[in-house]
Amino acid sequence: MLIACFILQLVGFSLGSLGWILSCITTRHAEWRLWLVNNTTIFSSGIAHVGIWKICFPPNLKISSDYGIVCCHEFNFNENFFPVEMFLAQILLFIATFLGGLGIFFTLLPPWHFYVGTIRKTQAICLFLAGGILYIIAGLCVLVPVSWNFYSVANNSSIPFPPSFHLPSFPVAQKIGIAIPLGISSGLMMLISGIIFLYIRSPMTSIRVNPMNPRS
Repeated sequence: MLIACFILQLVGFSLGSLGWILSCITTRHAEWRLWLVNNTTIFSSGIAHVGIWKICFPPNLKISSDYGIVCCHEFNFNENFFPVEMFLAQILLFIATFLGGLGIFFTLLPPWHFYVGTIRKTQAICLFLAGGILYIIAGLCVLVPVSWNFYSVANNSSIPFPPSFHLPSFPVAQKIGIAIPLGISSGLMMLISGIIFLYIRSPMTSIRVNPMNPRS
């Protein structure tokens, strides 16, 4: 039983950490939506990579027929033309990154203090519970905007880009980019990690007590 609990703690911490890393990658990734566009006044037919913080235009400028040029534009917070789901993704992914980092911190504290013998059983349990709750909230903060954007892509929803982008409001076709499955994986990992930490109790603190209070 003791070994099984240690394994669960290791699995929970590994899933939470990996989920947090993937959420950071998802946040900055430009491939949330892949837009197939026809010829425009500036760009040849191609695929525009649309993220929540950056867009990369079709990699062929009409003024340069010899080679392709990839042009990217960084978005600001809450661009005026953003649909609700992209604006929400900016906010919730930032919250998820912060809470996921706190979850890693809280779930790392009990094993560390166990080895130096400065933690009580109830303190360890509280830290694991806090970390588990943070992981669950972070996972939901990732899954909600990612799922909403997935739904928007499936329904070929429009984005009213400003005229300077030289892109139509509706693409010829669009499909999900790699950031969507990355985000779903991230959210599920942190959810599972949170559930694990809510389920387990810290067996390590029952076998090693605070030296300042042997009866704790």
